[in-house]
Amino acid sequence: MAPEYIIIHGLPTPQVYHDLRKLANLTPPPVEAMEEVVPRSLQNSFACFVAYERKHMLNDTTPGPDQEAVGMGRLLGDGLFLLLVDVAVHPDHQRKGIGKRIMDSLVNYADNKAPHAYVSLVADPMGAKLYPKHGFEDVKPAVGMFRCLRIQNNGEAEKEREARY
Repeated sequence: MAPEYIIIHGLPTPQVYHDLRKLANLTPPPVEAMEEVVPRSLQNSFACFVAYERKHMLNDTTPGPDQEAVGMGRLLGDGLFLLLVDVAVHPDHQRKGIGKRIMDSLVNYADNKAPHAYVSLVADPMGAKLYPKHGFEDVKPAVGMFRCLRIQNNGEAEKEREARY
């Protein structure tokens, strides 16, 4: 029998955030950002949802003391423009509908709290099938771009792309 999961509106700890990104093959934040930047970033989220196994919950909204998050997703922005980020599911819990449920929670939240928002995202090929099911469309002929000095200055942008694809 597959484990049952619960999705909670709340924040992961900075370490859980780091670990879930790394386990889901998303670039984790640098170590030097863990003390100040990551906690501030999490606190400034427009919305964040975290997935847990129900069997370890104290109740429907409180994880047990040893409970580990198995997935997460966030919305960043001001309510008029939102960026969907950090949709990540632990590899041991993938293909069980958790990503879909996190996306459902994020999209429903945006629809209810910011119905006029332009919600955008940047997807890796692995996640590209998930997003159209939630109403997201390709932006062509527009072009997506990024700027990250940490990656670009180290000459690692190309290595990261090659590692992912």
